[in-house]
Amino acid sequence: MTCSDSLYPSLGRYFKSQTELAHAANKSRTYVWECLNGQRKFTRADKKAISASIVVKELDKPIIDEKELSDAMKAYKGKFDEIYKRKDE
Repeated sequence: MTCSDSLYPSLGRYFKSQTELAHAANKSRTYVWECLNGQRKFTRADKKAISASIVVKELDKPIIDEKELSDAMKAYKGKFDEIYKRKDE
């Protein structure tokens, strides 16, 4: 998924498509697209679900990237925007 022009460009590293991200957040593709483009905001529950999905993806890899795992766990605990949101906003 290319999110370079979205509010959350780094999510493209974890999700191949907006559909995959929508499944992780348990939301529609349209809802996710609106969040990525700043028309809506992800809810706290959305952020936790996305972060949990990233944690699972990291733990499923043969070689775990400890920094990515740590960041995802911090995002789950409330630092989602600080970690994944574009900094110039």
